[in-house]
Amino acid sequence: MTNHCARPRVALVAHAVHDNGGMERACAELIRHGSDSVRFTVISAELDPSLVPLVDRWIRIRTPMKPASLGFLCFFARASWSVHRIDVDLIHTVGAIIPNRVDIATVQFCHRGARQAQRASSRAGHDAGWLRRANSKLLQWMSIAAETWCYRPQRLRRFAAVSSGAAGEVAHWYPTVPCDVVPNGVDVNRFRPNAHQRARTRAEFAAGGSLVALFVGGDWRRKGLSIAIDAVASVRAAGHDVVLWVVGSGDVGRALAHAGESVPLRLLGRRTDTERFYAAADMFVLPSAYETFSLVMLEAAAVALPAVASSFHSWFGDDHQAAGATIVPRTVEAFATALTRLAACAELRVELGQRGHQLAQSFTWQNAAEANLRLYRQLLAEPHRPTTR
Repeated sequence: MTNHCARPRVALVAHAVHDNGGMERACAELIRHGSDSVRFTVISAELDPSLVPLVDRWIRIRTPMKPASLGFLCFFARASWSVHRIDVDLIHTVGAIIPNRVDIATVQFCHRGARQAQRASSRAGHDAGWLRRANSKLLQWMSIAAETWCYRPQRLRRFAAVSSGAAGEVAHWYPTVPCDVVPNGVDVNRFRPNAHQRARTRAEFAAGGSLVALFVGGDWRRKGLSIAIDAVASVRAAGHDVVLWVVGSGDVGRALAHAGESVPLRLLGRRTDTERFYAAADMFVLPSAYETFSLVMLEAAAVALPAVASSFHSWFGDDHQAAGATIVPRTVEAFATALTRLAACAELRVELGQRGHQLAQSFTWQNAAEANLRLYRQLLAEPHRPTTR
């Protein structure tokens, strides 16, 4: 062990560390804002090149991209071996992704909670082929098995849940491990109202005088893109000129076929400049079956976009009114009603957007990093327990 007055050595274990995706971005921002205080060894399959100079070492874990279940299993085994061979002060993982003894597990996604939420959703999995459903079921089973093994006092010292809702889930399913709430953040300088960017993006993508409803994310089944499409179709049938923009990757052919002629649907793919699409939109829609923090909803709020979302654990906890969000059941009818209300009243869109914008200012990546660093210091100050990694 090193002298803890010096920078502690932390192994950060994650499937990927970059800016494309919520879990991945949270790790990237922790490195950006915490590398002055911590010597990070990153153990991951991917690491953004801009982060390499900020870490002591990157141990790359090579895994197959598909199927996801095989990639999970390969990472579980290979990353475990890498962790076993290094000498660090703390081991910090994102989820239950290695079988070793771990100090902190950040919970961005609780698989047992997700399974329960998906069982309660009438739309979950209805639009996937049998092979994809089988792989998803296998991956879910493996993830829950990993949680059952890893989330025990013998294997884990502390949870760092990203929201109070996520903390409640791990307390319910894995009650023997203590839990802290360590929220994610948002870059409030990047994600902010921007009239020039709004005008330029709307002109480039021919929005004209239409209202733009924005959907951001991959995993379109879980996040409910089909519900968003059908809801916007209902709003248009009620006489409101609303179009749907989608940022993120998914089954393009299936989405276009589902929209047909009823919804002007613009699929923008995975982007690194998502802030410009938030700025260009008029409302945000997320009919997700399960979230623990919803980073994209925080980004929408920071840009002063009113949001319509299903009931899940989000960055604002239970106070959705303060966040400018409208929370509705995960049905086409409920989303259509809420979106119609927003489409019909510009003043309401502005009012709700400003509420979310104001609240989002306290959720910065600097604050998120400092919360993690405090947790590191607390764990380092506790009596050391010999462990087998």
